[in-house]
Amino acid sequence: MRRVLLLSGGIDSAALAAWIRPEQCLHINYGQRPAVAEARAARQIAIDLGLPLDEVVVPAAAIGAGLMAEGADGTSLPDVSPEWWPYRNQLLITIAAAWGLRRGFDAVLIGTVAADGARHADGGAEFRAHMDALLALQEGGMRLHAPASHLSAAELIAESGISDAVLGWTHSCHRANLPCANCPGCLKHIEALHEAGRLQ
Repeated sequence: MRRVLLLSGGIDSAALAAWIRPEQCLHINYGQRPAVAEARAARQIAIDLGLPLDEVVVPAAAIGAGLMAEGADGTSLPDVSPEWWPYRNQLLITIAAAWGLRRGFDAVLIGTVAADGARHADGGAEFRAHMDALLALQEGGMRLHAPASHLSAAELIAESGISDAVLGWTHSCHRANLPCANCPGCLKHIEALHEAGRLQ
């Protein structure tokens, strides 16, 4: 099976890359605020791990919302967490599947961890099962896999054996290209490193 990993540049996808060592990594710039830092992180992570990386730009800022969207001023949709970008995981998985299908890949890998389902429906098992079935139903029969979905971020870091040097490149801030240290992405980043014993 030939797998393409969605490499955002954050801790979870970086650790998954180190653990699974997929045949290909793909980074997508979809118009998110921290796009420059995420792309820089993804490139350096791939270089350090010796993995091939391709990049795709799909301007989708016009449909964004929440902390990650330019011009959204931190506003979010009702009844969802402030960083939620509407249908982002569905969009990114679809783009990766379309990109991979043309290049002979069989599956898309995502860096979902166990806690993701508690924050967003598109981080949970039901969403993944439906997305996998939808991809498999269509021509090409692509599949979706989340190998770390049963692990916490700290457990994934431990399991992966990722080095501190590679972790140092990761970027998780939702607001900017320099970590704000206060958004949900930054707080999750700090918590995961603490729990993994990588940050004192």
